[in-house]
Amino acid sequence: METGVFSHKCNMNPLIKKIFRPPVSYLLGNLYGYLATTLLNKSLTIFVYHDINDNPSEFSRNYDLNVNLEVFTKQIAFINKEFNIINVDHLLKNEIPPRAAMITFDDGLLSYFENAVPILESQKVPSIIFLNMAAIQGDIFFSGLITYLCEKHNDFQKYIINANKPIAPGKPLFLYCKKDLVEKYLKEHNLSLKHEVKTFVGEFATESDLEKAAINPYVFYGNHLFNHEVPVLMSDEELIASYKKNQKFLDRYPNGRNIFSFPFGQPDSCFSFPQVDLLKREGVQRIFYSSGKINTKTSSVLLDRLPLNNFHEKSHQLWFGIFRKIF
Repeated sequence: METGVFSHKCNMNPLIKKIFRPPVSYLLGNLYGYLATTLLNKSLTIFVYHDINDNPSEFSRNYDLNVNLEVFTKQIAFINKEFNIINVDHLLKNEIPPRAAMITFDDGLLSYFENAVPILESQKVPSIIFLNMAAIQGDIFFSGLITYLCEKHNDFQKYIINANKPIAPGKPLFLYCKKDLVEKYLKEHNLSLKHEVKTFVGEFATESDLEKAAINPYVFYGNHLFNHEVPVLMSDEELIASYKKNQKFLDRYPNGRNIFSFPFGQPDSCFSFPQVDLLKREGVQRIFYSSGKINTKTSSVLLDRLPLNNFHEKSHQLWFGIFRKIF
């Protein structure tokens, strides 16, 4: 399975990675630290998280989506010191200071509200979470369902491969999981898997959690499609229907904004650039993806984000994570 779709980890041998990554990151991280002032003055660095948890789910562990509370606290303190963190309203007004940064989250896991928000609020740091309202409302989380099926059900793997021949080398199988194909498989095998997927993924927030946080001046909500479908597999009509359905619920909250992040986040393999244009025509004000780069065109509608994980604990490791895709 290609880890880059979720975590953007390097695809090198684990032993080689273990040996070489610390010294390489130390040397480059310190170099980037010295260069930071020049490189960051006219840029916007957007960080993306999913799960802040000391007891992550199997899903979060498998796809490197989790940061523990201690490391997350250190990361936010570092970002707060080295950058000028802005909220989404500053972004929409093009009020971008030098060394600008944003903190973003995807999906809507409960750990954001229970663990991340108190840490962010204690440091007076704003954030936005891009929500899948279907999971918030108790439906089965589609991303969790397809990754669970791909990992746990060999016959499902064969089913998807047979329906999508040829399969591109290195492309994760779950990125071939069209919703109608998945529903057909579940019906044919008389499966629900709601409990199994919930255990696999972990707890989502509820609408009650959203209501409580809606008045927090440091918390904003954005659109991540209604149920984390694979955008590149959707027709234009399906994409817009899912976006609009999700936005209808987000508009009920005073901190909801008409900005969007693509599920899975990778250009071409997960979404297409014509889909970006489609969303722009629908009035979406900013669109986010996740290929791991700093944004030098800060007024662009389409903005990139970079992930941090538990490896990024010390300053040189953080600088390495921030700048590793700049060249």
